[in-house]
Amino acid sequence: MLEGLPHFWINRAADEGRRLLAREAFERAGVAHARIEAVTPDTLPAVKVREPFANSLHELAIVASHLRAAGAALDAGVATAVIMEDDVRAHHRYDGAALLASAPPDWEILQLHVSHAPVIGELGELYLRHGILWHEWEPSCYSAGAWVARRGALAALLARYSPDGIGLDLSGVHAWGKLVADHLLYRRTACYTATVPYFFNDIALDSTHAPQRDATHHRPGALAAQGLRQRILAASGDYPFALGQP
Repeated sequence: MLEGLPHFWINRAADEGRRLLAREAFERAGVAHARIEAVTPDTLPAVKVREPFANSLHELAIVASHLRAAGAALDAGVATAVIMEDDVRAHHRYDGAALLASAPPDWEILQLHVSHAPVIGELGELYLRHGILWHEWEPSCYSAGAWVARRGALAALLARYSPDGIGLDLSGVHAWGKLVADHLLYRRTACYTATVPYFFNDIALDSTHAPQRDATHHRPGALAAQGLRQRILAASGDYPFALGQP
C-alpha cells in the first residue's frame, strides 16, 4: 500500500469474504481507505456503445466500477488517489510521496499492477539492467488492478465516459473489443507503468469476472511478480520505496 495516499477499493456486495480480507490488509498497512461497491451486470446504469459490440457486460461493469471509484475520490476532495480491486495485495508499505516523485513529471495516471507475465519480465529487466522505474503504458500491460491518478485525470475520465454523472457513454470509443477498464482508463492519459511490481493478485482468490483468465493471466502474473521481487531483493537487498511489511 502507498503510505500517505487514500485507497479506494472495489468490492461486490456479495463478496463478504473478499471484503474482510481486503479490509484487514488495509488496516494492517495503516493507510486511509474506502470501500466502493462494485457495479455488476445486474446493476449497470444506462450504457451507450457503438455497434457491433464485442465486449461482455462483466467488462462494462468493471469499467463502471472504476469510474464509480474515481467519482468517490473526487467527491472526497483528494488530490491524488489509489484505486484498487479487492483481490490485489502488496508485500510492502511504500513511501507514496517518494514513489510519485520518481515518476515522469507529466504523469496523470500510474499503473502499479500488471497481470501479463511476459510483460512483467520485460519491465523488470528495464529496472534490473538500467534502473528504469517507469515505462510509457502499452496495451500489452494488462490490468486495472491498482492504479494511482491525479485529480485532474479522474475528472477527465468522468467527463469523457460519464458526462451526465450517471450513465456510461462509450459511444466515442472507436476500438473493437477494447471496452475494458485498462484501455479506457489509460489510453488517453499520460500514463506510465511501473517496471517494479508493487502489487500482485492474491492467487488464493478466483476472479469474479473472468475466471477463465486465472490460469492464463492472474496466477502466472502473480508468480512472475513474486519471482521478480525476489530477484530485486537478491540484487540490492532492499525494494524500491519500501518502508516495511504491510
